[in-house]
Amino acid sequence: MPSPSQRERVRVTVREASELLASLLAPDARQGMLESVRSPDGVVASLARLRRAMRSHAFPANGATQSLARVVQALDQRTKTEGFHVLESWDYVGHRFAEHIVPVLMLDRCAAAGVNEQHGDAILSVLIDQYFLSVLGLCVVRAWDEPDPNGVFDDVTRLLGMLGDSSHRFVDDAATLLILAVSHYHPEEAAYDTLVDRIATLDDHHRLHFALACAPVLSGHFRWGLRFMYRRDFGRLRDDNVVDYPWLLLAMRTLTEAYCRASDGSTDRRAIVEGLLSGVSADPWLFIGTAPPCLRGREHDHELVRDAFHHRRKEMRRDFEAMRPSPKAYSPLGFEANFLCNALVAMVATAVERGGPHPSLNALLATAQAQAQESEGTLEQYARSLMDFAAGGTASGAPALIVYDPLEAQSAYNLTMKVLSD
Repeated sequence: MPSPSQRERVRVTVREASELLASLLAPDARQGMLESVRSPDGVVASLARLRRAMRSHAFPANGATQSLARVVQALDQRTKTEGFHVLESWDYVGHRFAEHIVPVLMLDRCAAAGVNEQHGDAILSVLIDQYFLSVLGLCVVRAWDEPDPNGVFDDVTRLLGMLGDSSHRFVDDAATLLILAVSHYHPEEAAYDTLVDRIATLDDHHRLHFALACAPVLSGHFRWGLRFMYRRDFGRLRDDNVVDYPWLLLAMRTLTEAYCRASDGSTDRRAIVEGLLSGVSADPWLFIGTAPPCLRGREHDHELVRDAFHHRRKEMRRDFEAMRPSPKAYSPLGFEANFLCNALVAMVATAVERGGPHPSLNALLATAQAQAQESEGTLEQYARSLMDFAAGGTASGAPALIVYDPLEAQSAYNLTMKVLSD
């Protein structure tokens, strides 16, 4: 017979969590939350209050305490049972998950670096957003607890729109947040296969959104590894990233199917072409021959993608030509990160340190959004600021965990076009 605590967890649904989060993220509630953690003794004391709230998952607002503890703990326990510790990061020194949840670690890091008293409210607001981003990540990973996971993705995207405003948002949609939520190291590798098989059950619309996020994320992850870990050896890349290749395959199958359906000149077609270019540049030889060992058991999907490239190669090369990177404009092909979670750490830390508006993670990954913000060169400048932050946190001589290099964008593009030509 299940214990009372187990029965309590069973009763918690993602829909219930979404409704509670929506009430806490409403403008009046959010402002009340901010006021409740603000201390007359300054930012450091305010951060201490916020830290207590994060650790207990309980936020005083408008004279009452709103607790997320029951919801968060139930969803988190289910997720851990399946192998993902969404709220915890891996301690590579201790070879275990960290003692505190990610938002608390981020708050501690910012407090240790020093804070500007004049930017107190902005700092608290950024860190509150970071907390709720983590909880929303937990919700989207648990989307398949519900009869309609597509609806959960829509709910999470809507709730992301309630965090800050468009000029201060870290993540724009649930698909990108899902990838971010599981981007740090998890020792139970089977969890990744289970999750990617669940993603494959989404409807065409939501699976395409996932593919458009997944292709550039893995492309940047692979390019970083090729450059700094594998000496440009794709065999070593495949051997060391077995859990990632099924994700790339699903993204590429989804994108090739969408490419074959899309009409010339459609709005979606340009985004699909860009996603295909990102995905194939991650490993340009992947879909030319037979399925490699890293895709064992998924040969059928690999054959579908390979056939699409074979029959549409000339058309794809023509479309890719229109996406050729230029050193004068930001290109997502030049943005590399060892793990996506480290990009978010840099985004949050620089937002706390410098304040002011910033692009979203989605804008760093997609040319269409990048071009909308690039008129003043803001996106390349922002990518370089994240690289500078990452470089400042690494040991002497070690590679930065985030890199922006327009020459690497051109190199990745040229290699991709050469392989497709051959």
